[in-house]
Amino acid sequence: MNSDSEKRISPRKTLKTRVVFEDEFSEGFLTFLSTDISLSGIFIESEIPLQIGTRVFLKFSLYEGDPPIQVSGVIARLIARRRGPGRRKGGFKTGIGIRFLGLLSEDLNRIERFITGVG
Repeated sequence: MNSDSEKRISPRKTLKTRVVFEDEFSEGFLTFLSTDISLSGIFIESEIPLQIGTRVFLKFSLYEGDPPIQVSGVIARLIARRRGPGRRKGGFKTGIGIRFLGLLSEDLNRIERFITGVG
């Protein structure tokens, strides 16, 4: 059985920032807190039930005061808190994994520098 780290497309780094997004139906803007980021996507804490495959439009900053990254994404993973016996412990977050779609090369480079700590 593979661990989550073995399933990752790219390394992740903790990122606690505000993420503003709008779904594909333009039903208003929502704000969430991210937990981590990779070159392929971002994970946000949320208990709002969204469908896998739903397109979203994201806006977030890597550092306070930096210009925001704006990118489309798709809901790729939902993690719901288990209830009752057998509930996971430690580090288990309820949230949404979003895969980036069409990330601009300069934004990809900014995320890569953030993750590697270079630049």
